[in-house]
Amino acid sequence: MKKKAALKEEIDEIKEDVEKIEKTLLDRSPRHFSTRDIVNAFFGALIIGLTFILKGAAVSTAINLKTIHIIFIILSTILILSAETYFIAWTKVKNKKQRGLGQFLLKRVTTMFVVAFVVSVYLVYVFGVNNQQFIANNPLNVLKMVILIGMPCAVGAAIPGLLVKRIE
Repeated sequence: MKKKAALKEEIDEIKEDVEKIEKTLLDRSPRHFSTRDIVNAFFGALIIGLTFILKGAAVSTAINLKTIHIIFIILSTILILSAETYFIAWTKVKNKKQRGLGQFLLKRVTTMFVVAFVVSVYLVYVFGVNNQQFIANNPLNVLKMVILIGMPCAVGAAIPGLLVKRIE
């Protein structure tokens, strides 16, 4: 009888362990925002930004952007980052009262937006796009180029945080 009770106790313990492991593996709620997320955002923005900075059409497109286009690009970037964060990350949060939507979105969207534009500035200067004809003599055209490249960089910054499976 003691062996049977010990065996049942061991089986129950194994079941609890399996349930904990299953819960950990299937839990898709996003963890709290950290430095690691910022580093991942830099790499995501860099990878996506590299594909756009080398396109010759980007320079001519940037030069022809009007103020209204710039405003729409910035607003669209913020809207896309917010939508990505809300629909892919916020919907997975289990305790929504403990983790407020405003703070959740503000931290992530602001960080990804800043990271995207830092990477964009970096790419524009590293690849010498700021020295190209029509851009070099006009700081406004450099800013247009940074904003133009910033949008895909922002989407790239959001991707790693949205795809990473987090096991704690």
